Amino acid sequence: MKFISDDIIGPLRIELEKYEKYLKSAQSDPVSEPYRSKYAAMGCLENMQEKINNLDESEHQAAIQSAVLTAYGVLKTETEELSMGEKFLTRSLEICDKVKEEKFTILPRLRSLIYLGVIWCGRDNYDKAKECLEKSMKVFTEFQEENSKEIYDLRDLLNPRDYKMDKQNNTLESYITHAYFYLAQVEGKSGNTRRSAELYHITLDGQRKLPEFDWVDWAKNCAVLSQFYRNEENFTAARYHLAAALSMFDRHAGDVEVIDLEGEKGDKETQEKEVIEEEENSVLARKQEARRNAEGTIHLHCAKYGLAMLEYAHCELLLTPEQKSEKRDVADSSPQFSDFDVDKRLAEVTDESIEDFESARVTFLWAQKHTLEAQKYYTMEDRCSDYVELSRDLSQLYKHLIAFEVDEERKSKMHRRRADLLEPLYRELSPTYYLLVIRQILFELGEIFSDMVDLKRARWEQQPGNQHYAKKVNLLVNQSVLYFQTFLDTMKVEGKDPEKYNEDNVRPALLAFFYLGRMASKYVVEENSPAQLQNVNTTYTNYKKIVDYCDADSSAVSKLQEELEACREMVKLLPIKMEKIRRSLTV
Repeated sequence: MKFISDDIIGPLRIELEKYEKYLKSAQSDPVSEPYRSKYAAMGCLENMQEKINNLDESEHQAAIQSAVLTAYGVLKTETEELSMGEKFLTRSLEICDKVKEEKFTILPRLRSLIYLGVIWCGRDNYDKAKECLEKSMKVFTEFQEENSKEIYDLRDLLNPRDYKMDKQNNTLESYITHAYFYLAQVEGKSGNTRRSAELYHITLDGQRKLPEFDWVDWAKNCAVLSQFYRNEENFTAARYHLAAALSMFDRHAGDVEVIDLEGEKGDKETQEKEVIEEEENSVLARKQEARRNAEGTIHLHCAKYGLAMLEYAHCELLLTPEQKSEKRDVADSSPQFSDFDVDKRLAEVTDESIEDFESARVTFLWAQKHTLEAQKYYTMEDRCSDYVELSRDLSQLYKHLIAFEVDEERKSKMHRRRADLLEPLYRELSPTYYLLVIRQILFELGEIFSDMVDLKRARWEQQPGNQHYAKKVNLLVNQSVLYFQTFLDTMKVEGKDPEKYNEDNVRPALLAFFYLGRMASKYVVEENSPAQLQNVNTTYTNYKKIVDYCDADSSAVSKLQEELEACREMVKLLPIKMEKIRRSLTV
């Protein structure tokens, strides 16, 4: 390529310096003017384009113009002027074709294709977006295969006689990493979740090699990616990505400076220095908050992983050998990062099937630790919904651990801890804003005390003369009844149970009536007494409500098939039992 003389392209260098300065300051733009610096940078590019148009056409002129048009199209896209962005990026690609050697246009060509992919994705045209992004990857691969080591960016094109390889390859790697990232989003929105996860992993692996690597953001995204694998029951891959996120924090422990924004600023000679210091503190404070957010997110996903493992193991206990053989293996293939040791963190928790109390206990303790750590960031005061969800997750951790416990007394104590976690939440949450969550908590509390009733009544049946046990059973029955009744009260309309529950509430509401009927039969009272007659009648009444509701609304039958069958049977038998009790009372 024949280069344009220095004296002709000299004015372009001046505009480039201004452009780069504005871009650098764009991160500090105020919220009220988020694009102030980018608009100023676009002004510099417009000045450059005006000067380029006055140059004689040549390959060098075309290479410079393609780089300027790409930069302009990117800024138009980032300032939400998508149509203008598309126009300039497309024009840049056309001009790239005028340059024979790819090394002069590889960067603007790649970047234009990638941002066109972003624009089409923003318009929900995922096929077009995918086409642009995959084309960028093809261009990159072909360029790599040519084994060309020289790459020219805009600064090089304006200083061709001083060219030397410096960070241009890093820029190229950064662009292709972004291409993988955006293609992962496109695949995800297109419903190709597995392919999306693979691309996110490739993106994360590529980011570690970039000079502008943000390890905090990387660790957070790594933990978030584990969620996909967890939901796929690929616990091997989920554990690996969590271990990678934790290992990254281990490597950078203490990197972020602690800032005291309330402290003394010290003597300042000018108001300008105070402003500069405030801006620096603001940037550092944002970094500190980003780190706290990432830590909270990682701990949250670790807690979710432990819960998923125990829940999966609990479900396995309930399966027959035939059902277990039909299920696929828990372990699955796991993509891994190059040159990154995570073995220490991997050793903390298993990815294999949990089959006994000791292994369940280890997983429980690991998940419990991360739940409590997550709640240091997701506090009741600042992030109430997340705090409540984590508290409920902790209750579920105990629930699944109980499935592996054989000691009845320890089971009761763990149920009691579950209740201790949830009862304060129910009292503190506002029904105005958290009615659905309150209902869920009330129902779970009803179940907890119902399970405790079963444990304590079994103990009473071993010693039926023990009045302390009898009193304990009745107390727990009262607690279960209280929570299920309160749950149903939240659905009442003008003080009455609705004739028809909305679709989401049908099953839980009818189950609550089922539990109320069942609990009434669990009271320890004297045989053939008025109290027993009243309890049997309460059981009958609640079961009858379920039968009548399902007879009136056939769509509810499928939501409660097993329980409904039992209710129909009991509605036939209980009147006979009540009549026998009445006769004995008469005698």
